[in-house]
This record gives sequence, structure tokens and C-alpha cells, in this order.
Amino acid sequence: MICMMKISDLPDNILDTIKEFIPKYKLVFVNKVFYNLYHYTIKSYIPLYENYLRDMIRRDNYIVIEKILGENIELLIKNRHYRYKNMVFNNYIYFIIHYCIENNSERCREIIYDFLKKRDLCINLHKKNVIKYIKWNN
Repeated sequence: MICMMKISDLPDNILDTIKEFIPKYKLVFVNKVFYNLYHYTIKSYIPLYENYLRDMIRRDNYIVIEKILGENIELLIKNRHYRYKNMVFNNYIYFIIHYCIENNSERCREIIYDFLKKRDLCINLHKKNVIKYIKWNN
């Protein structure tokens, strides 16, 4: 029977040499430390970044959501009249909040609310969240 050695049992210099050959965009998903170091590489390797964001919300991956909000909050707020299914949201943030509720992603929703509170954008948020339902006539 062949005995396999764990990767964590290898010496550090060998591990560092192995890591040099692994692309950074693949190291992103190994652990939190690598995600914080190489998260900037994701956007160039994922063709549909919006789908990636939705997937992270579905999985309730609050660490990724926090990082995305930190980098793109201005773009998410300025993105007006976002359409989803048969609804129109005032901006993308309101859509994300709705999507968190729809997918039971409580931690992501808390992160979004905390993020908005830090920037004083959360005042009367329940009044500003306007969803227009559209129905197309055939």
C-alpha cells in the first residue's frame, strides 16, 4: 500500500515553489488569506461578474460580498433602473438586498446593511426601496 504524504506536511520551501506555478486566479479560492491577496484577479477571468456576485449571494458567502461592496459601492449605487424578472429596482443595491431575501442569505444582507450604515446611505431605506412590477402585454 502506497502511503501518501499530506501537502501540509511538506517543507515550506517546497510549498512556496509549488505555489509559484499555480496561477493567482486559482489560488483565490483556496483560503481567506489568498482571497484577500489575489481577489483583484477574479474580475479579469470571470466573464460574467454579475453572475459571480449572484452566486456568492446564493451561497451566503459574506466575505466575498464584503470585498465586492468595498471596491464597487459607487458603481452599484449609480447603476439605475436594474431589471430582474418582471421587476425594476431603483439601483443595483436594492436588487442585491431583494436577492438576499429571496435566497435566505442573512449574513450577506447584514453585511450590506452594515456597509450602507457606515456610509450613511441607510436612512429610511425601507421607504426608498421601490420595486416596480412590469407586465408586458402580448
